[in-house]
Amino acid sequence: MNKNVLLINQLKGILLMMLALLMELPAQSQQLLDISGAVRDSENQEVLPGVTVTIASSGFSVKTDIDGQFHLQAKPDETLVFRHVGFDEQYVYVDSRVNIDVLLVKSTVGLDEVAVVAYATQKKETITGAIASVKTKELKQSPAANLAVTLAGRLPGLTTLQTSGEPGRDVTALFIRGRATINQTAPIVLIDGIERELTHIDPNEVESITILKDASSTALFGVRGANGVILVTTKRGTSEVPEINLSAEGAVQDFPRFFDMVNSYDYASLRNLALKNDGLPAQFSEKALEMYRTGADPVNYPNTNWRDIMMKDVALQQRYNLNISGTTNNRSMKYFVNATYLNQGGQFNVEQDLPYDPSFKLDRYSFRSNIDLQLNNRLSAFMNVAGYLEKQNMPMSILNRLGDIPTQLEGMSPALYIISFMTRVPANVPMLTPEGEVTTGPNIDWPAYGLLNRSGYVKQTRSNVLATFGMNQELDMVTKGLSARLVMSFDTRSINNLYGAREFIRYMQVINPSSDPTIPDEIYFSQYGGWLNTPITIGGGSNFVSLFNFQAYLNYNRQFDKHAITGMAFYQQQQNIQGIALPFNLRGFAGRLTYGYDNKYFMEFNAGYNGSEQFAKGKRFGFFPAISAGWLISNEPTFKDHDYISHLKLRGSYGLVGNDQLGGRRFLYLDDIYLGAGGYSTSLGLGQHIGINMLKNADITWEIARKTNVGFELGLFNELDLIVDVFKEKRDNILRNRSTIPLINGFPASVLPPVNIGVIENKGYEIELNYRKAVTADLSILTKLNFNHAKNKQLFADEPLLNPDFAYQYRATGYPLGQNFGYIVEGFFKDAEDIANSPQQVVGGHESRPGNFKYKDLNMDGTVNELDMAPLKYTAIPEYTFGAAFNVNYKQWDVSVLFQGVANVGRIMGDNGMWAGSGFSNYSDWHRYSWTPERAASGETIKYPRLTTQASPDERLNDFFYVDGSFLRLRNVELGYTFPVKLVTRMGIKRIRLYTNGLNLYTWDKLPFDGIDPELTSAYAYPIQRLFNFGVNVTF
Repeated sequence: MNKNVLLINQLKGILLMMLALLMELPAQSQQLLDISGAVRDSENQEVLPGVTVTIASSGFSVKTDIDGQFHLQAKPDETLVFRHVGFDEQYVYVDSRVNIDVLLVKSTVGLDEVAVVAYATQKKETITGAIASVKTKELKQSPAANLAVTLAGRLPGLTTLQTSGEPGRDVTALFIRGRATINQTAPIVLIDGIERELTHIDPNEVESITILKDASSTALFGVRGANGVILVTTKRGTSEVPEINLSAEGAVQDFPRFFDMVNSYDYASLRNLALKNDGLPAQFSEKALEMYRTGADPVNYPNTNWRDIMMKDVALQQRYNLNISGTTNNRSMKYFVNATYLNQGGQFNVEQDLPYDPSFKLDRYSFRSNIDLQLNNRLSAFMNVAGYLEKQNMPMSILNRLGDIPTQLEGMSPALYIISFMTRVPANVPMLTPEGEVTTGPNIDWPAYGLLNRSGYVKQTRSNVLATFGMNQELDMVTKGLSARLVMSFDTRSINNLYGAREFIRYMQVINPSSDPTIPDEIYFSQYGGWLNTPITIGGGSNFVSLFNFQAYLNYNRQFDKHAITGMAFYQQQQNIQGIALPFNLRGFAGRLTYGYDNKYFMEFNAGYNGSEQFAKGKRFGFFPAISAGWLISNEPTFKDHDYISHLKLRGSYGLVGNDQLGGRRFLYLDDIYLGAGGYSTSLGLGQHIGINMLKNADITWEIARKTNVGFELGLFNELDLIVDVFKEKRDNILRNRSTIPLINGFPASVLPPVNIGVIENKGYEIELNYRKAVTADLSILTKLNFNHAKNKQLFADEPLLNPDFAYQYRATGYPLGQNFGYIVEGFFKDAEDIANSPQQVVGGHESRPGNFKYKDLNMDGTVNELDMAPLKYTAIPEYTFGAAFNVNYKQWDVSVLFQGVANVGRIMGDNGMWAGSGFSNYSDWHRYSWTPERAASGETIKYPRLTTQASPDERLNDFFYVDGSFLRLRNVELGYTFPVKLVTRMGIKRIRLYTNGLNLYTWDKLPFDGIDPELTSAYAYPIQRLFNFGVNVTF
């Protein structure tokens, strides 16, 4: 009993204590701190009046006064949100502090922001070179899996050309200011100052991307700077409060365009028409035509829709991202950590009961960790570690049988052949025989269905680890403004392939037409070729790449009254090892010196002295200087009264840069020899001898680009910015083969080495217009427009002048790179009389008939032949590019739209299904409107010359099949909603944003069919995909 009383008393004591604590907690929770502080601009430390300071949990807010000061009461564990037009939003944890000073970072796109340049940053108003940049916020408006794809239309001076939409191989070629060489044209890509690949970076890792365009900007890269430079800056820890960011996206992909062929009835009808035009009997009987038309006997007279069979309607893409950023309490360490998973499905439809998986798909796991350490007041260090693991799956197809697996898979895709042969097989070919074997058509060795499903599989694993370590030492003890920096990096990349290859038997349906409608056609399957079904053969291969880079800097930055001086001395050494090939080595020095007076007059000198092992000893190093100057007119005293002119600047640059990328060829300064057998003839059998593949060129050197740039910048009302650049480049020493050496020299042309003789001129202009305005406290708008022109001309190509009978006596000199020559079509031959009264056509050795093209006799000699070929309009690289981005923010809503386009670009319509001649004959929609006497007489639209089953003079490059590939594309649209802070902070969350966006939503173009994407250079390529994406972003 006493024990029970004691227990009850103890319980009473505990309950009374808990009750007291519960009564005390609300009292404590109501304790408020009187908090005050100042808000300043992080760039110039000026106070910011009118900044909104909000308590996250309650939504209560105040504004800073004219001195940038604020006062409010908040709980010790609260979070304050600082917002101001033109600045990034910032969250600050109170942490029981009563005095909080905040620096806000500008987020505008104006001319006063800090920009990334080669191995440094500069205030944009002091820059005298030609650069352009884009922030990660704009890049993430696109759901594209490839970062390079997101750049289309964003940057003035950058041309993007996507050549495939395949998962893991959505290749995008990049050109800065067009093309000025027949050799390597790709710009250098530097990620945080180290040369690396752009394709595999996750957009969530990126802070900004900058392109360097003129000699002043790229001279530091010396022998490799002629094609321009792309600088990628990744994110780093900046937030005072640790921030966790989660995002999840799911997208639906489809093909907005695909090249469809006609159905069985139209195919049979057009085939019969082609045979009739050739004076041959019909291949398909009237009964067969009726069966194809009605579909009454789909077993013997199928109507196979190869697209429906081999393609899914949609495929899925998903991406998940987690990143954490912040700084430690003592601010000695800043960190940014990012991890992303991407899954991209393919749109080919594969058999489900196969013992292997031949589908197209991609899984990518990527990570990044950027750590910054402040070791003491003068010494800092950083360490960046990043990488990815990609797993790509695909069918074996025919491509991977043509050579070494690892090499082939790095370039072309199996989809190239699958789509190519899919357009060749007519709709009247059944998918499979009754026994389930693959069928094919006449002259088609590799049926697409078999290539996709019965050829085997390839599983490729690509991994990459990138590690960079650096230290920065302030040397103020030597002289104020001096510092030293060391950077070392080591990258490894491996490519591993596992494949299973097999062969498969082919059959072809044979239809012997009956001339008697009462007697059925004879139909049976016959084995095609000698292929047989074989078991899977397992194999594999691998490749390995490593890159070592060492950099040493000495920097100087000092202000003397009105004089601002900066300098940089730079040394770099790089080695790239690719498999068993000899290493690629690069070594060089570079320097920069800038001078500014009174923030009005600026001069800059940049130079690179570097060399490449591509060239002979004693000729490996070159000096590449550039000079630039700028005048910030708006800072002149006479402009102080013109408030509407917020910025006015003139700048110009001239310099030399080089290009040592010679189209994959190496060591051309050495003889290329081989050991063979025989004497003067290998059949003599006189033992071994040394033969020559190519003679050496001991004087080989780099290309030299002489670049001039003049720029004009105008800012009005702090809202409107206009930037205009005009450029001209003359590139000489271009490596090319000679064409004017007579054969009497004793060597065949293939043995003679290339020499540095080519000269190309490239010139154009860029116009960029930006407008931003905070219309009200709730509404802001941002518009960014760019319009660009670049056109090249070959000034010297060592090309012999053709004889005067040629209408055009040069094929390269005076024309752009990639200039195509073809025949000029004047119309169609009406009849035999028209042919007899026209110049005789001798084109490909084929006789002209009514309905064939009538080509123009340009040299007026009465005969049309190769002498009459003329330059066709435009090349594959557009002369004009443009982009238009529109952004609107209203309260919690945001909308962005991006249009991108190109003009003056040529496209050859000569792929399978477009030319309907001999060999691989199938027909598309435009062949239904081919020339016939009846259609010509009635005045109907004619889209194609007469159909034939034989070789034709029409199937030659001409201006009918060479069309204008200009287009305007609705590249991106995004709609987002950010939940009110007051609502989400109750859940312990800083921010929640829901969004939906789309990629490649609609395209306007001038192509003759709807099924071809104007950006693709081949109808066989994996089509460019359209994406509809949905996502959520949560920040803690």
